[in-house]
Amino acid sequence: MDAERRRVERDLHDGVQQRLVALAVLLGRARRGGRAPERTDALLAQAHREAQEVLTELREVAWRVHPSALDSLGLREALVGVVERSAVPTHIVYELPEPLPEPVRTAAYFVVSEAVTNAARHAEADEVLVRVTREGGQVEVTVRDDGLGGADPAGGRLTGWRGRAAALDGRLTVHSPPGGPTTITAERPCASSSPRTPPC
Repeated sequence: MDAERRRVERDLHDGVQQRLVALAVLLGRARRGGRAPERTDALLAQAHREAQEVLTELREVAWRVHPSALDSLGLREALVGVVERSAVPTHIVYELPEPLPEPVRTAAYFVVSEAVTNAARHAEADEVLVRVTREGGQVEVTVRDDGLGGADPAGGRLTGWRGRAAALDGRLTVHSPPGGPTTITAERPCASSSPRTPPC
C-alpha cells in the first residue's frame, strides 16, 4: 500500500497539480484579453476543456485511494460505486460471501477500478463485464472489455497488479490479443499461506 500511496502522490503532483497551474494561466490570459473578444472566447473554451480534464483525472486518482465504502459497506457496494462511475457501460456479477479479509477486498477493489479505468481510457471499449466469484478454492476477479486489445502483459501498471496479487499468494493473468477482447483475471487462494492474510 505504500507503493500505491506514493503513486497517488505522484499523480497529484505531476498530473493534477500541473493541470491546475495550466488552467490558472489560461484564465489569467483570458482576463487580460482586453479588446480582443475572439481571443478571450478561445482562451475560455480552452480553459473549460482543461477543467473537464482535471475533473476526470481527479476522479481517477480518487479511485486509487482506499474508499471508506470498503470498510463501511464491503466490497460489493464499493464495486457498485466503480461501476456507476464508469465512463463506459459496465456490468457486474458478484457471487462472494461477505465479509472478506481486508487485504483481499482491497486488492480486488484496486484491480477492478484500475482495469475499468484503463478500458475506458485506453482500450476504446464499449462495454465492460466484471465478475467476482469463488471458483473452487479461490476468489477470482475477472474484468473483460470489448476494446482494441493489445495490452502489454509486461507493462508497468500490470506488473504492479501482479505484485499485489503475489503478496496475497495469488496470481494475475492477462489475455489481450490485438483487436480484443481484453480479459484480466486475478486469483487468490482461499487458504493462503501468508500469515498477514486470513483465509476467506
